[in-house]
This record gives sequence, structure tokens and C-alpha cells, in this order.
Amino acid sequence: MRNLFFYILLPCILVSCVKDTPKTPEPPTPVETTKEAPEAPEVLQIDTVPEPPAPPIVKEIPKPVVKKKKKKVVNKKPDDYKSLIFNVQLGIHPDRKNWIVFKNGTYLVFPNNTAEKDAIRAAKKLLSNYKATSLNINKSSFAKGWIASTSTGIYNYIDRAEFGRGIPKKENILKKGMENIAGDSKGLEIVYINRPK
Repeated sequence: MRNLFFYILLPCILVSCVKDTPKTPEPPTPVETTKEAPEAPEVLQIDTVPEPPAPPIVKEIPKPVVKKKKKKVVNKKPDDYKSLIFNVQLGIHPDRKNWIVFKNGTYLVFPNNTAEKDAIRAAKKLLSNYKATSLNINKSSFAKGWIASTSTGIYNYIDRAEFGRGIPKKENILKKGMENIAGDSKGLEIVYINRPK
């Protein structure tokens, strides 16, 4: 039995001795390091400007609508001024072909070689700068009415039909002529332009 014990114990001792013997150290294996390019620092790219916060929504309270009384405006057609244009033409010398008529019968005569746009500009400027001065009244030779004239070359045809029955007083004719010219100097509405052909 001793021998058996010996044979069992011997291999155990050998195994333990083998475990206890130091092994020769292996040289360290060099670690391969690959040099990589350092990472570029992260750059923030701002392509757009940040949007400002939306303004708060404010509900508008509608204002009450006040209806204005409309004045009755009688827009006359060019045909409605045919009589006026005809009577104005009767008071202008036939050789004078360049003239402009305004809504209330005020008219200005220009030299025949004046360009249309220049005549319109000059007529409006003269009429808008008109200051109420004295008028000369003459009975029209061919038309049924009077021609009021100023020293600045502004004329106005005053129709006989505007006064009703009877012969009107000279003061009333003068007053009507001044009213017509004053009305045209404010409105500056041209109803006819006569041009040389």
C-alpha cells in the first residue's frame, strides 16, 4: 500500500513542481501603431441666419365703417361738350388752329407750331396760377353768348342759356365768367384739344 501511495503522490508532486518553475519571459511584442492624421477640429458651419421668434399674433379689431355721403358727380361724355366746343370755335379766328378747351368753357389759344404736350402743360400752368383779376366781356359775334378775356390770354365762353329769360346784367355775366375760370383752375379738366392738320 505504501507503494501505491507513492505512485499516486509522485505525479502530483511533479505536476506541482512544473507549475512552480518560472518560465522565461517572452520579449514583449511591439505594438504596431499606425499614425493617423489628427482629426480636424469640428467646425460649425452657419449657412443661415437664425430666424427671429415669430411676433405674437395680435387680432385687429375692425374699425366701424362710416359711410360717407357721395356727391352726385355728373360725368359728361365728350358728346355733351359738342355745343360748347362749337361755340368756342366760333369765337376763335380760323387761322388759329391750336387751342384747348376746359370743362367750364375756359380756353387758351397757342401758336400753331406749339407741340401738343407743351400746349397742355402751358395751359394747365397758366390756369392754375390764375388770380382773380378783372375780366373784359364782349358779346360773341357768331355764338349766342359772351366771351370773357383776361390780360394773360385766358378766355371763357359764357353761354346765353345759363341765365334764363331776360337780358342778364353785366355784373352777373362777369361773375359767371370768374366762376367758370375759377372752377377750371381747380379742376384742370380738358374736354377738347384742337390741333392744326
